[in-house]
Amino acid sequence: MPLENGYFYLTLSGQISNASINSAFGRVGSQIGIWEARNGYYGTINTWSGRYPTNGISKINNGYALSDWYGYGHRMPAVPINLFQAERFVDVDTRIWRFNYQGSDLGQSWQWGTTTLRPWVNMARGQRIDVYFDNNIGWGSSWRTSERSVYSSRRGWLLRVFERTSNFRNFTGTYTQAGEMLTIYNRA
Repeated sequence: MPLENGYFYLTLSGQISNASINSAFGRVGSQIGIWEARNGYYGTINTWSGRYPTNGISKINNGYALSDWYGYGHRMPAVPINLFQAERFVDVDTRIWRFNYQGSDLGQSWQWGTTTLRPWVNMARGQRIDVYFDNNIGWGSSWRTSERSVYSSRRGWLLRVFERTSNFRNFTGTYTQAGEMLTIYNRA
């Protein structure tokens, strides 16, 4: 059972077997069928795992092969992304762009104006998030200082800068970890 960020989350790794899949569902000593496991008969497939049987390594078997279960964490929680954005003296906007563990685009989300969103979006473990702090000032003075930060409840400050609002800031390559919460601050 791997330890990630101080928490134990069972993820299937090494040689995957029917017994290991059975164990992931909390079943002991019962027979298991790969078809039944993949189709949710033993419990709903956890898509917050990042890797799960229907999006796994194998593109051929669609969850019906043992190799499709590699990296699956049945009890892996979602990673919430929160946003605290405040326009006190100048216009600030924030965009996040999400990618799955293979690098495929999961879409963008924009926020304009003063807002508190908890959560803004939820992501699966192992997905990547890029944060863009918009420097296109619609109102206010571009020389005003803005706080632009990304904070992880497990890793601490990943980014924390106080800079002119007109400065370009694109924070890329943050991969979500199990059991954490990410908070984005964009305040001027």
